[in-house]
Amino acid sequence: MRLFFVTDARFFQTPDTKIYAGEFSFSNILWNRYIPEFEEVYVVGRVFQVKDFENSAHIVSNVTVLPVPSFDSPLSFLKSRNKIKTIIRDYFQNYSPNAVIIRGAWSLGFEVAKFCIEKNIPYGIEVIGDPHDVFAKGVIKHPLRPLLKYLFTKFQKKAVYHASSVIYVTRETLQRRYPSNKRAFTTHASDVIINEFLTEIKTYPYQKSIKLISVGSLEQMYKAPDIVLHAVKKLISQGVDVQLDWLGHGKFMDEMINLANVLGISNNVRFVGSVSSNDVVHYLDNSDVFLLVSRTEGLPRALIEAMARALPSIGTRVGGIPELIHPDLLIEVEDVEALVDRIKLVISSKHNYSRFSEYSISTASDFDPSELSERRNLFFKSLKK
Repeated sequence: MRLFFVTDARFFQTPDTKIYAGEFSFSNILWNRYIPEFEEVYVVGRVFQVKDFENSAHIVSNVTVLPVPSFDSPLSFLKSRNKIKTIIRDYFQNYSPNAVIIRGAWSLGFEVAKFCIEKNIPYGIEVIGDPHDVFAKGVIKHPLRPLLKYLFTKFQKKAVYHASSVIYVTRETLQRRYPSNKRAFTTHASDVIINEFLTEIKTYPYQKSIKLISVGSLEQMYKAPDIVLHAVKKLISQGVDVQLDWLGHGKFMDEMINLANVLGISNNVRFVGSVSSNDVVHYLDNSDVFLLVSRTEGLPRALIEAMARALPSIGTRVGGIPELIHPDLLIEVEDVEALVDRIKLVISSKHNYSRFSEYSISTASDFDPSELSERRNLFFKSLKK
């Protein structure tokens, strides 16, 4: 059986024709989830030509990537739209997929959804994020932000409603805004891939320096690294010795490094860049508190991975984060003072630290791989009918 998997994620091709995922989560490790269910997997996505790619762990070699023009803005998408529509039509004619999965109905995803609706081709959709939050005021700076918020929210609502099968990453948050039709198969399962869950609470950080960690791409400012840096500055000014590791790379990394210099905290902050999944676990195990103060989210894999390592975790009230975080550790978006207060609450006593660590262990246990796999298999089964 031949699967078309459609995503707006970025891929990069080097002169030796090798293809890499812009985000580690779209590397071979993701496609191993689909290969056992479908004999052939074709990924339809944007492919950018580059001279080299710094991280070989992002390689995409176990599936075939079918490229579309590498648009990187609403304007460049509109300029390429007719060509993209032609390419989509040709791919369907030439490859005749037996199943279609659309991962988020944004620009490319919605074009494929429209094609499927017009041609009466059943498709499944993975609802992994919320454009209503992505384009909310203060999240991104763009002159067309209000229009993009309206359009992409509308696109995803329509694509979800017409899908034959829908899988959400949240238990209820995204379901409320993007409901399926009553005839569709629906389920939910996080994207997280966890091989080991800790069962013992972390040891209270008796050392003088508290090790903070955050994980997220710096291609956009969705993960609010600037807010984290300002919180680090305030903690240090209040006499709290903290060190921050930020895992993830992107075009805003240099700007954030510069901000750390301006704030005078460069000796307390490390922007590590992209690391392998094994290295992520190493960094988590050597940290004391996990921070995810995103401006927008679906159900964040990084947060679940951190909680599976028993890390007390602090997050914002967006997307599916409130489904995971202890209520006492939830903050509003861009609230630096609240973030500082919650960090101080976590480390204020051994009792507090232990109860938040225990809460993380309990929450992460709900993401047992076998249960998530069972739900995904039901989603795949519904697509194969």
